[in-house]
Amino acid sequence: MTVSNIPENQVFHLDAIRLSVDDAVHPWHEAERAAIEAHWAREQVERPWLFNGTVMLHRGLLLEDGVISGISHRVPYAGLLHWLKRQPQPDAWHLFGSAVILSSDDAMLLIRMAALTANPGKVCAPAGSLDESDITGSAVDVDGSILREAREETGLDLSSAAAEDRLLCWRRGGLVAVFRRFRMAEPAAVLVERMREHIRTEPEQEIEDVVVVRAPSGAGPTVTPYMQALIDFHFAAPDFVTGCQAGGMR
Repeated sequence: MTVSNIPENQVFHLDAIRLSVDDAVHPWHEAERAAIEAHWAREQVERPWLFNGTVMLHRGLLLEDGVISGISHRVPYAGLLHWLKRQPQPDAWHLFGSAVILSSDDAMLLIRMAALTANPGKVCAPAGSLDESDITGSAVDVDGSILREAREETGLDLSSAAAEDRLLCWRRGGLVAVFRRFRMAEPAAVLVERMREHIRTEPEQEIEDVVVVRAPSGAGPTVTPYMQALIDFHFAAPDFVTGCQAGGMR
């Protein structure tokens, strides 16, 4: 069973994420290997554009003194896709980081995923599964992943933005969404123009468009549940303390 003391279905603050890398095969992946391969074979027929790269799947996640800790294993994307389809109860977790980009005129800038992705039409903050490029030494750098995904998906470099000094987190079952809010110096119109120019010139075409949110209902019907929870939290309490340094999740 996915037993943990991490709160569910509520947004709460975190100080850090500490994930250590285990080179062994994730026990859940080993047990589900045949089902994963069969699921991937079906996906390749229905969505042949999906890429079976290496991502991270976790186990043993616990919250203590404001820190989530756990163990991370490399798995093929096919394994994560099967996990997302089944949402299993054993000790297998999908934790990922999102960059919540806020303009100087108080808009939240989200993205709508393009058709040829695993989540077509979904609205969320820039994010992505943790992968091998996020490993530093024997640990997974979630903050680094947040900055990388924002840069890849929007073209914005958030390393010098006014970042919230604490993280935010939301959990449902084995899915754990981690957020950091970034306050930009430019208004929404300027940032949206820059983001759309990046989207137009990005070869992989993973993003369909930018979604500007100025109220809790502003993201539309295809917003993901974890993102809607964060939107509700933010617009109820839009002020936050900045001062985080890039790479602060150690």
